[in-house]
Amino acid sequence: MPTDDRNTHREKGISLARGPALVLGTILLVAGLYFLYKQHVFPKFSAFPNGSAPGKGKVFLGIFGANGWTGMLTAAAGGLLLFGAAQHLLAKTMSLIVAIALGAAAIIALISGNVLGMAAANGFTKLGWGVCAAILLFNTMIPRRRKTVADDDAGYGARREPAPAGTRDETTAADGDGELGAQSRSRSRLRRRRREPTDA
Repeated sequence: MPTDDRNTHREKGISLARGPALVLGTILLVAGLYFLYKQHVFPKFSAFPNGSAPGKGKVFLGIFGANGWTGMLTAAAGGLLLFGAAQHLLAKTMSLIVAIALGAAAIIALISGNVLGMAAANGFTKLGWGVCAAILLFNTMIPRRRKTVADDDAGYGARREPAPAGTRDETTAADGDGELGAQSRSRSRLRRRRREPTDA
């Protein structure tokens, strides 16, 4: 049966944007900390922005080229996503910020071989950043689910205080229409007459 729209309202449902932010945030944070543990070499700031940023070796199954700044960038991106996963709008905002940062890093590294002379990156590192950026950009467009809730179920329906004992419920009498309303008013008048004292 169709639900009467006048007796329902819309409520916020599950946030679909928080899941990807939580999962990718965890992966990036763990990966970044692992990069820092394995390759804790930081090129000097004097190499910014056109210097070389060599990585002494490859980490995680020997496929990702990284140095200390690579780990810092990756771990910071994961931390921001985990922070944003607390709320729907915050998750989408952090997803956009991190997507722009990782996408820009991947493009810069693809052109110059590193990120502004600071973070080292090989082909797999660029690919990983690019994939994460694409997923996060898609995550910013995911809407929040909403559900229709009946007012009675949510406690939003009209609530009436119980009428004191011995008094007439005027609201109930006024709500009656047609034959049923007339019968209700007739019974109310009959009860009122019975309670009135008769003259001696």
